[in-house]
Amino acid sequence: MAGIKITGTKHLRAALKADISRCPGEIKQIVAKHGANLQTTTMNNMDRAYTAGYSTGATKRSVTLRVNEFKTKTKAEVQPRTKYFPYLEYGTRFMARRPTLGPAFSKIEPQFRADINKLFK
Repeated sequence: MAGIKITGTKHLRAALKADISRCPGEIKQIVAKHGANLQTTTMNNMDRAYTAGYSTGATKRSVTLRVNEFKTKTKAEVQPRTKYFPYLEYGTRFMARRPTLGPAFSKIEPQFRADINKLFK
């Protein structure tokens, strides 16, 4: 599957580990809310990007959201589960890219950071 790597999160992780016991319920709500927003935005992007006559909607239907809660972490995963999704997202030498997850992440990530920062102020 295609992956997006986020760098520069050391300070955020340190703050979360230090303050997670203060408000674990709120963190889970924020993660779940923005995970759902990421899923919805990705699916809306797919409606606009995959308009060719051969589009079946299988990739859009395959987008899943999983919110996991561990001892010190809450994690949301939004993942299209078709085998060919990376080809759509990044393109090939025969096909132009049609990014949907990357732009959705770029839109949701600042909102997520703002909510987390607001929680810890």
